[in-house]
Amino acid sequence: MAQFDTLDIVVLSVIFLATVAWFTKGKYWGITKDPYATSYAAANGNKPAKTRNIVEKMEESNKNCVVFYGSQTGTAEDYASRLAKEGKSRFGLETMVADLEDYDYENLDTLPEDKIAMFVLATYGEGEPTDNAVDFYEFITGEDVAFSEAVDPPLEKLKFVAFGLGNNTYEHYNSMVRNVTKALEKLGATRIGEAGEGDDGAGTMEEDFLAWKDPMWTALAEKMSLEEREAVYEPVFAITEREGLTKESPEVYLGEPNKMHLEGSAKGPFNAHNPYIAPIAESREIFTVKGRNCLHMEIDISGSNLSYQTGDHIAVWPTNAGKEVDRFLNITGLLSKRDSVISVKALDPTAKVPFPTPTTYDAIIRYHMEICAPVSRQFIATLAPFAPTEDAKAEMAKLGSDKDYFHERISNRYLNIAQALETISKEKWTAIPFSAFIEGVNKVQPRYYSISSSSLVQKQKISITAVVESLELPGRDALKGVTTNYLLALKQKQHGDEHPDPHGLTYEITGPRNKYDGVHVPVHVRHSNFKLPSDPSKPIIMVGPGTGVAPFRGFVQERAAQAKAGEEVGRTLLFFGCRKQKEDFLYSDEWNTYKEALGDKFSLITAFSREGAKKVYVQHRLQEHAKEVNELLLQKAYFYVCGDAANMAREVNTVLAKIMAEQRGIPEAKAEEIVKSMRSANQYQVRLSINYPPDDLHITMSYQRTASEPAFHNRSSSNMYTQPQTRTHRDSQGQSASFTPVNMSGSQNDSASMASLMNQFAGMALPGGNMASAAMASAQLPMGTSQYFYNPADNTYLVAPAMYPPQHLGATQHAENAYGSYAGATLPYFAQGAAYPSYIPGFPLMPYTPNRAASYYTDRSDQVHKEVPGLENRRGSYSTNESAPGTPYYGSVSQREQGTQIAVVDRSPFGSTPSPQQLPIQHADQQPVKPLPYKTIPVNIDLDALLVQHPAIPRAVPAVFTPRESMRTLDQSLSNPISGNRNVYIRGLHPNTDDETLAAYASRFGKVETSKAIIDTSTGACKGFGFAKYFHIRDSELCIRGFYKLGYEVGFARVCESFNSRLKAEGDESSTNLYISNLPKNMTESELGAIFMDYTVSSSRILRDPQTHMSRGVGFARFETRDVCEEIIKKFHGQPIGEEGLLLQVRYADTSAQKDLKRITTERRQFRTNEYNVGAYGTAADIAALSPPALIPLGTRSTQLGRHIPSSRSSGSWKREHSGTR
Repeated sequence: MAQFDTLDIVVLSVIFLATVAWFTKGKYWGITKDPYATSYAAANGNKPAKTRNIVEKMEESNKNCVVFYGSQTGTAEDYASRLAKEGKSRFGLETMVADLEDYDYENLDTLPEDKIAMFVLATYGEGEPTDNAVDFYEFITGEDVAFSEAVDPPLEKLKFVAFGLGNNTYEHYNSMVRNVTKALEKLGATRIGEAGEGDDGAGTMEEDFLAWKDPMWTALAEKMSLEEREAVYEPVFAITEREGLTKESPEVYLGEPNKMHLEGSAKGPFNAHNPYIAPIAESREIFTVKGRNCLHMEIDISGSNLSYQTGDHIAVWPTNAGKEVDRFLNITGLLSKRDSVISVKALDPTAKVPFPTPTTYDAIIRYHMEICAPVSRQFIATLAPFAPTEDAKAEMAKLGSDKDYFHERISNRYLNIAQALETISKEKWTAIPFSAFIEGVNKVQPRYYSISSSSLVQKQKISITAVVESLELPGRDALKGVTTNYLLALKQKQHGDEHPDPHGLTYEITGPRNKYDGVHVPVHVRHSNFKLPSDPSKPIIMVGPGTGVAPFRGFVQERAAQAKAGEEVGRTLLFFGCRKQKEDFLYSDEWNTYKEALGDKFSLITAFSREGAKKVYVQHRLQEHAKEVNELLLQKAYFYVCGDAANMAREVNTVLAKIMAEQRGIPEAKAEEIVKSMRSANQYQVRLSINYPPDDLHITMSYQRTASEPAFHNRSSSNMYTQPQTRTHRDSQGQSASFTPVNMSGSQNDSASMASLMNQFAGMALPGGNMASAAMASAQLPMGTSQYFYNPADNTYLVAPAMYPPQHLGATQHAENAYGSYAGATLPYFAQGAAYPSYIPGFPLMPYTPNRAASYYTDRSDQVHKEVPGLENRRGSYSTNESAPGTPYYGSVSQREQGTQIAVVDRSPFGSTPSPQQLPIQHADQQPVKPLPYKTIPVNIDLDALLVQHPAIPRAVPAVFTPRESMRTLDQSLSNPISGNRNVYIRGLHPNTDDETLAAYASRFGKVETSKAIIDTSTGACKGFGFAKYFHIRDSELCIRGFYKLGYEVGFARVCESFNSRLKAEGDESSTNLYISNLPKNMTESELGAIFMDYTVSSSRILRDPQTHMSRGVGFARFETRDVCEEIIKKFHGQPIGEEGLLLQVRYADTSAQKDLKRITTERRQFRTNEYNVGAYGTAADIAALSPPALIPLGTRSTQLGRHIPSSRSSGSWKREHSGTR
């Protein structure tokens, strides 16, 4: 055998390595990188903790320009991002974009003079602020605005610019930016440049924005002494190719909207951040003409928690056509890399990645980028430096600077970004960094369609009526609607076409990883105020040509069902128009069926525009029926319009005023005022669509988004994609609770727990409830150790083995596979008794208020239905992450580790919130005891009749722990010490009250300016209270009288000093003791001191559990001076530490007074929460008093209730708090 010497081995090794290198070139090395695909280490740098102080945030991140946005669908947010980027690239400003909802405004007066604030504000509905701008708008336009410093005028240092997004088809055009500008100037702020106004109604939003911003920058540069520089592209996002991953890797997102969908465990609540993958139960064509398509689809929502009401919207999450995806990948040189896996990280701590990563280029372009939208002139100018040739660069520069030339070549043809690049140069545009596309191409938004069915008739199916859009334009292929062609492909698939290809477009209709297979579509429901009158006997007039008839099909369908059920139904008049009766007469076969049910109450008046010598439209038919229309309006008929915003709606509005003028013999100007008042009173409701390619033309909205935020400018950067970091949950304050623990050891009867519970209630009487003794309760109810659940789906009880040890209320999050170890166990069912067909049994996890989340907790806010205004992160609710001390924990250290959370898995399938009719405890009416020193406004209204209007207001959830003599009288409730206050606080609302329900309750008393039900962010259940603000104080008083009559705690809301302000006032300005939390569990005192080795540590200690001696994750360190403490907080707060990368939390240690304030506030809030939960969900005694007795285990619930009662009735938490936070 031959022997190899050293030289042979070296030579062979070199040959081997060279061979390996040759075959791996281009795969593992020698790859042409995106020039801006830098390491994303910078993105993982120091992340400051969340703060609601914008000035503090700007100082932390070294910013001198903040761009606030108030946005409903993302367009205002996109414009804000563009302004921020341009300010940085052209003038060197350190900019940040800020959601108005994320910050407080009391400290705007401390914004230094060398900083600038910009406001980009869309107008919603009839002159209202967008959801995320409600708090800001109410604050800044309030009568008595209080800022942090006593300076007059308070905002004399503030410099601002403003741009508004509106629609001139609405009466209150751009009122948001106008009112905010006026308010800021009134408070002393200095406006720079003109306040810009974009008009979506005229289709000039983009050009209005561009025309405004250039002179604005000139004025700003002059005012702030800014020097313009050559604009240089600076990426906001870092792109990194993940060579170790492929598209088959399970952690790679291929279009899934969030982690639950990626892992195949998607569950509700389903909303604008979490779609439901709904099966399409039925689809059919309802046009009878070749070459045009109109789809009717039935979406099955029975497998979800989705519900809808007649008149709501359904949102469809679209997918881009394969033809356009390939075009984009090809022109940008990414076709060969379409399946390469990349990570995207924000280089600026204030920026958000608009989709989840790691993912692929194909997935981003197919599912997340609005690549079919018309490209903007500003984006073309931004890409000019990356043109493949000098000629292309010159062309791009000309297009970016000459709006007429841009209109001629690009916008007049509605070219998207890829088509525009192809038109300018056939060369591949490989030099454009992919980060520029992420920043400049808007995120795909769901498309909203009017639901065309009645929830009364088909509760589990939602009907969609949609014309498939196809627009022939000169010089290009036909323009195709993104979503409607996607729906057409789904319809073709359902009808047997294995390879649907509508209009030459292909779609990935099976979705990422085939998760949409079986003809499914991702959807969610958005609630709307476009509703039938609550009284079905009220007459209605509807005008809906084309697919504008969609919501009115649902209206008529509902009225027909009501008539069949024997209800009195008012006159129902529908004006419908289309081209030809034999081609596009929508639902022509259904109207006669509804006519049979409604009889003379229903009339359908049609206008077929292409069947006569002269075109006839719905407004002409309206004029022909002027006499009846006027008579119905005199009977307070509701008037509805749905359809084209540009022409039809304007014409109908004009004709309506003309009808009134002619029929009533009044001047036309007076008639126009009447029409305006009808709109203000919601007697005249309009839902408009805007004919604006390339989006689907009949996306209809009942608010000003159609005009203020066009569908193709929807930039969304939701924090839903912020991947939760691996963190150990901790007690937010590290404080022990001041409550008496109750023995949790379970026995057959759990008598000790029951006795302890009853002792807490000694001497108290619960109205409507029999406080039975423990012995009686134990004798009546079997209390084994098994757990019982009620399954409302089939009216059965399920008994399962006790798979968890006895636990405290809501103290931990159950594992999702909790039942796994009991797969072989026998789980007998008990039949649901007729006596209690809907009773929800006792269960260890009731929805108590969760603990305040620290900055390292997973964001749960997207689990609440975000389409209801003001229910997720409003300062009025102390369940949000920013506004309250944490609820104390009650268990051992090991139990506290998980944080107080709601057990979603075990609460959702087996139980639900009881209905108001199931609450046995009622609240007695109170009579005035002593008069007030002034006279209230007299009321000569039948309150009883108002209270039973549909929907009838139920009796209040009782305040079961509050003695009757401590409850406020009616006169005390009507006391209004704040001049001009019209805001009413209402407590005792039922758990299933939402924003729409409260609005329906409140509107019967008068015209409501705003209303808000306070919702628990984790459970979606109402926390028992809410607010309603009226335009007139007499309506506020009537509201108080009405709710008071039903037992609610109600009165004028008080403006109280914030908890944080009171906490700050109790601080010690000379303290040098720092409180340090989020420490690793294995850290010692010496290691804690080593963190601050560059400073002199006077003393330090780590808090430990007295039994296990384990660290609680918190400690203290004392330093020499206050200045050193300030430096340490600034340097170390938010820094990652330890192997887990926990973010260090550093602040001044609480003083004794601060600790007392936190404890008392927590106890008071916990007392009110416990009182509400017992009143709403019942106590052990309620179960014990049932006859016949229910087979429900009482022990666990009684133990929990006992554990949540304060140890002493003399503590502050037992006293009725009339000056609490409202």
